[in-house]
Amino acid sequence: MRFRLVVDGEPRRVEVEQGPEGIVIRVDGAEYRGKVRHVDGGIEVRLGPKWRRVGLVGRTAVTDDGTHEIEISEIEDEASHSGSKARSRSARALPIHAPMPGRVVRVEARVGIQVKRGDTLLVLEAMKMQNEIPAPHDGIVKQVRVVEGDSVIVDQIVAVLEAH
Repeated sequence: MRFRLVVDGEPRRVEVEQGPEGIVIRVDGAEYRGKVRHVDGGIEVRLGPKWRRVGLVGRTAVTDDGTHEIEISEIEDEASHSGSKARSRSARALPIHAPMPGRVVRVEARVGIQVKRGDTLLVLEAMKMQNEIPAPHDGIVKQVRVVEGDSVIVDQIVAVLEAH
């Protein structure tokens, strides 16, 4: 998967691949190999000898070295467009992923409704905190894949929006 990641205002290009020995993460061309494990309220990532805990609360990442404001958006592979770059202007269905493991406590998104960037789609509870999951862009809700009470894992698709 390819992502555009903005950390504290600094844009980064990130690619993540899952392999048999763990994950491969490329950040702006630099490659890191490691492992990821899910823990209560977040994840732990090992790149090198040390495990580092990362918790997400809304658009804030809490790490060993402090807090960071983040924005993540998935970049579609050109191959998935069958070679057509013209589709970028047309409406596309884009998945919305859970940014953290947790329990769904409220679902505000309904199939067919129009949402604006920042509108709350659902609320996840993690580490006894409620975290609103916002729409990353304007669009129409095409699918809602969770209901109240569901447990989700990080990166699980929770909804699908058709971008405008």
